[in-house]
Amino acid sequence: MLEAYFAPLRPSIPLVGLFISLLGSTAWGDEARLSVTGYDPVAYFTDGKPVPGVNEFEYVWHDARWRFASAAHRDLFVADPEHYAPQYDGYCAMGVADVAVFGPHKDTVDPEAWAIVDGKLYLTHTRYTLERWRPNLAENIKRADVNWSAVAHQPEPALIGPPCANHPPSVIVWVQGGGQRVNAGGQLAVDKEGNFVGKGDMRAQIEQAGKNVQACLEAAGTKVSDIVLTRAYVTDADAFKKNADVFARYLGPASTVTPVPSLSAGPDFLVQIEAVANLSSPTSASFESKR
Repeated sequence: MLEAYFAPLRPSIPLVGLFISLLGSTAWGDEARLSVTGYDPVAYFTDGKPVPGVNEFEYVWHDARWRFASAAHRDLFVADPEHYAPQYDGYCAMGVADVAVFGPHKDTVDPEAWAIVDGKLYLTHTRYTLERWRPNLAENIKRADVNWSAVAHQPEPALIGPPCANHPPSVIVWVQGGGQRVNAGGQLAVDKEGNFVGKGDMRAQIEQAGKNVQACLEAAGTKVSDIVLTRAYVTDADAFKKNADVFARYLGPASTVTPVPSLSAGPDFLVQIEAVANLSSPTSASFESKR
């Protein structure tokens, strides 16, 4: 029987993408990658919440650097890393489970999107990914456990920088058969100077977010015609439906529209748009790393 403890959904701050980075041991010479973006894996168990680690308390395990909030947490991890480390070496549990759009793959995680199930820690790409992962919890875990032995050998996901927003991150992931896909993470109604656009105006916000998705895809080396899936999270489904023509003008018909009480970016934001696209000219993944 699965016993699960899920994190409450906490608001997070949207940021403009600041860099292009390869998340792997090939970056910065042979330095191991930083797992869970530097958050303390032990704190999920002891504090019941995400807590950033610090450079002073770091430990290398499974070719990754793990950071902790205290020496005591580091020592707990060193004594029993299999207990405290998130499953799948800290990659997105839903990605490893084989979401239909990508196939089993490595993906980045949001430290705020987490769950402890049967004493094991799981993380996902975003809080919305976590919501899609939960309903079929047992089956998703079973599939991921089977897939991990193959996924573990895939190349690292690569972050895409400006003009993509970086929270949630936009990434290039490697999929089965050696192909690559771009996941343009939730784009918002913010212009290239970082100014909010369209207060109280769903139409204006859809237009700006659509432009941002287009720009993000272009930065990654793909285009709107390569889109295989879009997701729109909206605070007013009726208002979105009335302005669906604007969405279609920039991105084609919406694949899924999910009503939400609010967006974590803030109360003035009415729509957040994600898009997944094929990468027709695979990148060599030789991005400059800035961590």
